[in-house]
Amino acid sequence: MRKQAGGLSGIDFLVIISFVAVLIIVFVSLRTAAAEDYNRYTKVELEHGDTVLEIAEEYRTAHEMSNKKFVSWVEEANRINANRITAGDTLIIPVEANATALGGIE
Repeated sequence: MRKQAGGLSGIDFLVIISFVAVLIIVFVSLRTAAAEDYNRYTKVELEHGDTVLEIAEEYRTAHEMSNKKFVSWVEEANRINANRITAGDTLIIPVEANATALGGIE
């Protein structure tokens, strides 16, 4: 194929489009895998006055993280700022869902 002056050939364009498509597929796959991974964790609905630090303490026997690491994990998994949570929000916390079902926490 001939290159147009100042432009891309059909092959160059096809390579670029293919590369972008692969990047999009990888990105979507990684986000889906991360979301599915969080399904195994406990979800808690916040009540008025709750803080992520208090939740870390409440579930202390069900996780082995420091309070700081717990808060960071919750912020990342839920894409939130722990200082800006409100009653009614539902948060994923780093406690296996079956740990609460098996009596690990009440």
